[in-house]
Amino acid sequence: MTALVIEDETLAAEKLLKMLAAEDESIRVLGVIDTVEKAVYYLKDNPAPDIIFLDIELGDGKSFDIFQEVEVKSHIIFVSAFDEYALRAFKYNSIDYLLKPLKRKDLAFALEKFRQHFTLTQSKSEIAGIIRQLQQKEYRNRFLLRQGTRLFSLHINEVAIAYTRERLHYIRTFSDTHHLIDNNLDELESQLDPEKFFRVNRQFIVSFNAIDQAYAWFDGKIKLMVKPPAYEDIIISRLRANDFKKWLGK
Repeated sequence: MTALVIEDETLAAEKLLKMLAAEDESIRVLGVIDTVEKAVYYLKDNPAPDIIFLDIELGDGKSFDIFQEVEVKSHIIFVSAFDEYALRAFKYNSIDYLLKPLKRKDLAFALEKFRQHFTLTQSKSEIAGIIRQLQQKEYRNRFLLRQGTRLFSLHINEVAIAYTRERLHYIRTFSDTHHLIDNNLDELESQLDPEKFFRVNRQFIVSFNAIDQAYAWFDGKIKLMVKPPAYEDIIISRLRANDFKKWLGK
């Protein structure tokens, strides 16, 4: 069995390699890759490994971006410190979704699932069931905000963008008011309806209704104009641009 490890944390990668060696000596690890860009180049230029152990948060973006750049034929075992990506992960060719810190019994169970060679029908049925369960969650409808000593509720339809600036997190309304919030953008991304909101980069989440214009930019990037205007130019990376265009066309 050949395996590829895509992980940007050195200690986590080393731990996984040791656990794989202890679990199954027949597993041949082809390498360890730490960025989305390197993973795309490797998968384009080399035969597909039997299985990929894939972290989600990498140094230059989320590993989901890989699937937009190259057809991934390998089975995937996701390994992440965050459980909020499980729904999205199972849309891909996933065998299992393991949480850090990784436990050997969980790894052993995932490998056994891989060895059983599920038929395509069985795999799709299992994945569809998991997706249906995960989709039962309700997305956020309101924010509880503070203005001095006053607490008030803001409906989600009033939110134009969410953004990070100088390590603080805000939402901005269509009436051009700014409100400090406790949630970071990673948390918000999992709480907001993906039909209405899109994480365009590390600094911004935008509402579909806030989008004014989008322009083709340098190197396959996209420049986005929103209303009310953002505090800086919103640039969508080449790796993220395909996802964004698909979202716009739904």
